[in-house]
Amino acid sequence: MITLTNLRKVYPSPDGDVIALDGLDLDVDRGEIHGIVGPSGAGKSTLIRCLTALERPTSGTVAIDGVHLTGLPERELRQQRRRIGMVFQHVNLLDARTALDNVAYPLRIAGTSRAHARRRARELLDLVGLADRGGSHPAYLSGGQQQRVGIARALAGDPAVLLCDEPSSALDWATTRQVLELVKQVRDRLGITVLIITHEMSVVRQVCDSVTLLDHGRVAQHGALRDVVTDYGTTLARDLIPLAATPVGVERAQLEVSFSSADVPVGQVLARLADLNDLAGVESGTIETLAGERVGRFQLDLRAGDKDTVTERLRAFGLHVEVTR
Repeated sequence: MITLTNLRKVYPSPDGDVIALDGLDLDVDRGEIHGIVGPSGAGKSTLIRCLTALERPTSGTVAIDGVHLTGLPERELRQQRRRIGMVFQHVNLLDARTALDNVAYPLRIAGTSRAHARRRARELLDLVGLADRGGSHPAYLSGGQQQRVGIARALAGDPAVLLCDEPSSALDWATTRQVLELVKQVRDRLGITVLIITHEMSVVRQVCDSVTLLDHGRVAQHGALRDVVTDYGTTLARDLIPLAATPVGVERAQLEVSFSSADVPVGQVLARLADLNDLAGVESGTIETLAGERVGRFQLDLRAGDKDTVTERLRAFGLHVEVTR
């Protein structure tokens, strides 16, 4: 559905060229919710601009449903942009217009009749759970309600792709969960492909089917969520299954144990760790359900002399073990 091939974007600078995207390849399947994560400066913002064709890449191609945006003349490009709905970090609603008119606005700009635009806007407000707030101005809506209006507006033109740029960063966690659940419901109902740009791993954990980690304009890691979290010891596996910080002053040896319920049932993992109480203690641990599978990480604290014995026992049981100190 979304295909990026050898995408490269270079910004000229008096101090030397700045390479924002460096030969990036990416495929996102139709109907998938895909997360794009990475540190500041990884290339996420540039990727958004290239995906929406607001910037032309230096080289490489961007294709949406088989249509190569990078080679289109401006008129055809404007038409193709309508196939991409955009949900912004800051919703950017028009304060002087009601929720209904905000949703109808892009349709009016596209030349749709006022009656049809308002009818479609009412349908979309109903879809996002705001059928009774069409007459409200943004100032009288909560942050979560404004984001719902933003999602409805993004869907006004029946896009094939919904691109969400940090859609939850301005919301509290309870509201974030509601908005992300709405995104998932919209995907399930409309079959739309969703790309979420985020720095919050909690967003990926809750709603994404797959994820890509960007680093210095390149794909550092990519895959279905289930495959990524069981690629033990990698950046994404650690970030998606976080552990509490090690207490200051702990000087004993430490092991990190990772598992997936597809390989070892959770109950057996906990029982095996309990059997090691005479040799090692659990310093911290996390168990998550991701992509329908239980996965977890535990940090064990033990005497340095017992490290090899404990490691051997756990690995023999089918667990992934790393020495962290």
